[in-house]
Amino acid sequence: MKRTTCLALILAALLISSCGTGQEAKNGVPANVPEIAESAETDQTDTECKICDVDESSYSGPLSKAEVRGLLLALNDEYKAWATYERINKSFGSPRPFLNIQRAEAKHIDRLKPIFVKYEVKVPGNPWTDDAPEFGSLLEACKAGVAGEIANRDLYNKLIESTDREDIVSVYKALQSASANNHLPAFERCVARTS
Repeated sequence: MKRTTCLALILAALLISSCGTGQEAKNGVPANVPEIAESAETDQTDTECKICDVDESSYSGPLSKAEVRGLLLALNDEYKAWATYERINKSFGSPRPFLNIQRAEAKHIDRLKPIFVKYEVKVPGNPWTDDAPEFGSLLEACKAGVAGEIANRDLYNKLIESTDREDIVSVYKALQSASANNHLPAFERCVARTS
């Protein structure tokens, strides 16, 4: 029962935060929870992946389309988080924990890029730098941080299942662990401090 109540509260927070960012929920799932293409076993939902619109016919490397899409979804999510925290830092004077977590997001991006290079996938630039969501208060930003890290953790749950390549799985697990065990608790404390 506690888990159901907690999930309901999280969903409510995500829906509220999506109202402020122009994102809409689809089928009860927040717009920031992405789908994994070509996987019949995953719960498919939509997100705005600004780097996922690639010409698949131009890729001739060893990865499957689903693996390439997984890498793009991961990088897109890390790019969006970095840009969002950058905007929050500029808007609110680099409050805790946003500056440190933004630095961590830069490291996450740097962990993903060598995988792109190894598997001959072009590394796209960050399209979120001028298009990150804005928040009216620090509390809204902290709540969005919680929602974003939950979505990130859940994305990596799906991505881990999308490939058997140990190097990719290892990076996904490391990034998921940082999100779930470090960033999420920091943003939960941020919400508690600013409420």
